Amino acid sequence: MTTSDIAKQAVRLGGQKALEYFKARDQLTIDLKGPQDYVSEADRTVEATMIDFLQGHFPNDGFLGEESTEIKQTRQWVIDPIDGTTNFIRGLPYFCTTLALVEHETVIGGWIFDPTRDELYEASLGDGAYCNGERLKPNWRKCFSTGLVGICHSSRLTAQELAGRITGALERGAILRQPGAAALMLCDLAVGRLDVLFDQHLKPWDSIAGLLIAHEAGAIASDYLAHSDWRNTPQVTFASGPEIYSEVLELWPEARNLSLLKNRACS
Repeated sequence: MTTSDIAKQAVRLGGQKALEYFKARDQLTIDLKGPQDYVSEADRTVEATMIDFLQGHFPNDGFLGEESTEIKQTRQWVIDPIDGTTNFIRGLPYFCTTLALVEHETVIGGWIFDPTRDELYEASLGDGAYCNGERLKPNWRKCFSTGLVGICHSSRLTAQELAGRITGALERGAILRQPGAAALMLCDLAVGRLDVLFDQHLKPWDSIAGLLIAHEAGAIASDYLAHSDWRNTPQVTFASGPEIYSEVLELWPEARNLSLLKNRACS
């Protein structure tokens, strides 16, 4: 089996376990890590299950997970066991399990599994993006007046900043969506269901798998790892269809200085 085959097994295994917990969520123990930042025993168990599976195949690899202690190595797996935990615990079926592979500070693979729709998204650097084995060929809108814009926000974004971003998009005729799981929203963008996504303070396990998938589908996407402290400091997560990008730069000046993912060969 290839590394990608094993990664697909790992993310599917995690997502299926998450779905089992979702169906029995009234029995979960839930803790609060911060304002509107929840964690449950499901998050911890799913992450541990994925790490155990991957360590069985790659004992020398490192790990960076949302709920566990980092293991540092040149090759490192980045895991979010349940992206969209608030949706998950409230019974909203919009969440996913994410997995990315970083080698020599480059994201070389990304895998996201949506267990409620049985959709597995994947991308390897330079090799395109796929959902359930079918190559993604999105058809994005060309401007905000016909576009669908995904809005994410964290507790670090002020109400005024968020309101300004929303108002600008609405004034240009866009329709907004805020479903509450950034990784899955990036997959929706990669498919062509969304045309723009922007968040200023997402963490790596929320972002880097989905950014690679969006990029490999043909979107313009931010390079999360361009900042040397990306593991510890939340970074901007941005993706858009190519033709709407110039209007994004007009509307949101903070997007102008972003480092973007570029096509490059794996190390």
